[in-house]
Amino acid sequence: MAEFLEVKRRLDGSAEEFVCELLHRTERVVVVRFTLPRAIGDMPKGTTTLGWFWARRPYDLYRFVAPDGEVLRHRFDVVDEVRISVDRVEYLDLIVDVLVSPTGEITLEDEDELRRAAQRGRIDERRVEAIERALTTITREWRRIVRQALAVLPDEA
Repeated sequence: MAEFLEVKRRLDGSAEEFVCELLHRTERVVVVRFTLPRAIGDMPKGTTTLGWFWARRPYDLYRFVAPDGEVLRHRFDVVDEVRISVDRVEYLDLIVDVLVSPTGEITLEDEDELRRAAQRGRIDERRVEAIERALTTITREWRRIVRQALAVLPDEA
């Protein structure tokens, strides 16, 4: 599989790049894979991260799978300005994430950070409303979104 770059831009102008393995790409969706070289939090070394990025959706999706094949969690990041090209996907991270446990328990992360960003004028009301709509979609439809995402995985993934 080909090497591919995930570029996460933040509202403060900073960016982070991740070298991934490209599994699938069209004009509308990219699927990548990354294996953790070391343990991070409760995810052991060797955990596989599968990432889906859609050109026209206000979220991306990560599926974290332990080395033994157990699904550890799903994480949705609320995003904007997703751009898919031949060798990379770039997006603007809109702070808030949704974690979904294997049992379906939903946890919202970084809502306080979003409030602070809005108070400081780093994010406008229009974007805050878009984030709220995305969160509603994710929390109501996460199972369907995951099923659709898994359907585009190549057989060898």
